[in-house]
Amino acid sequence: MKIGFLAIACLGLVRMASATPICSTGTLAAYVALGSTGCSIGTATVASFATLSGTTGATAIDTNAVTVTPSGGTTDPELTFSVSLTATDSTMLESIFTYMISGPAFTSDMITLSGSAEDGNGDVSDIQNYCVDGSFGPDGVTGCNGSTSGTLLTLDGIQNTDFTSISSLSSLSITDDFVLDGGGLGTASGGTFDDQYAATSTSPVPEPGAFLLTATGLALSGFRKFRPPGRNF
Repeated sequence: MKIGFLAIACLGLVRMASATPICSTGTLAAYVALGSTGCSIGTATVASFATLSGTTGATAIDTNAVTVTPSGGTTDPELTFSVSLTATDSTMLESIFTYMISGPAFTSDMITLSGSAEDGNGDVSDIQNYCVDGSFGPDGVTGCNGSTSGTLLTLDGIQNTDFTSISSLSSLSITDDFVLDGGGLGTASGGTFDDQYAATSTSPVPEPGAFLLTATGLALSGFRKFRPPGRNF
């Protein structure tokens, strides 16, 4: 009976360890489906992905057409978003979404745009709005109720990187607005935009494997302690 209780406790520890899944490559639709639980990159959690209403006249990019690739760890979590579409003349394609990143003490936020191409008067851009230790209003751009907010801007071929320092605060509300604009006489194709963060180290959180090893050790210890006398296993 006691062994059974130890086994249940072991399973409980493993379930606790896996409550927040580790982030993996998937579509933006899959990240939206994670809801408020989100997923983890090191000790950082990204969660509450949601699409927003975009620019009037723009065609929303399907969330299944945006690939999300996580990388880094606690001190350098990063999300890379990739789109392989082309906006022709007089068309505009847009992916605008919001999410939260929290956990370690963030010290900087940087966005990078790469892999795009345009001709004529087409252009590719990514604008990121950030709200420190708070969240935006329904439009994902205004109404930040945190300590400060700001905007980072990239425009392919003109400014492909933008950066800001943050005063070691533990959560950010992020809105990315990625646009492929064919202009009146041009095209705009594809691209990859990165949200890169830097953070200070925090106390390490045991990985699921560590929880499992600890729990298994406890179970074996209890088994040895409570096994009937005179029997060898």
